[in-house]
Amino acid sequence: MPGHRVELIDGQIVVSPSASRRHSVAIDRLIKQLFETTLQHSWEFHTNLTVHVPATRERLIPDLMIAPPDAPTYGDNELMSSGVLLVAEVVSPSTRRQDRVTKPRAYAQGGVPLYLLIDGFADPAAVIWSSQPGEHGYARSQTARAGEPLELPEPFGLSLDTKRLLS
Repeated sequence: MPGHRVELIDGQIVVSPSASRRHSVAIDRLIKQLFETTLQHSWEFHTNLTVHVPATRERLIPDLMIAPPDAPTYGDNELMSSGVLLVAEVVSPSTRRQDRVTKPRAYAQGGVPLYLLIDGFADPAAVIWSSQPGEHGYARSQTARAGEPLELPEPFGLSLDTKRLLS
């Protein structure tokens, strides 16, 4: 469907509108902050590929995904969740529940080590990372309000400027 994103989430086909400019700018700013680390490790940015979660058969399209070049694939447009290093989602009015609850649980079940959520709709606005994936979700998380630095765990090991991501 042109202008829409179609995903298999929690056993249901979910159709969401394409990202807004605000949404796209947040991802652009995130890529710029992660660029040097990604370059040093020869990792790849992906903004249109699907994450395939074998345990649940879910197919999720994150706003941003980072993976090594040899990450295992499932067909031509899907990476296996076990090979993904980081997924990032930007919350929008139509995706609040999926981005805050359903997607992190699915990514954790798939073994994605780091989930990053840019949530300008939270009160107060915040950027959150979650790590230590397991069957029921992520065991560890850290939150930074807009303007507070957010230290990403290894292998990223860098500080994000949350003010830039949330403005």
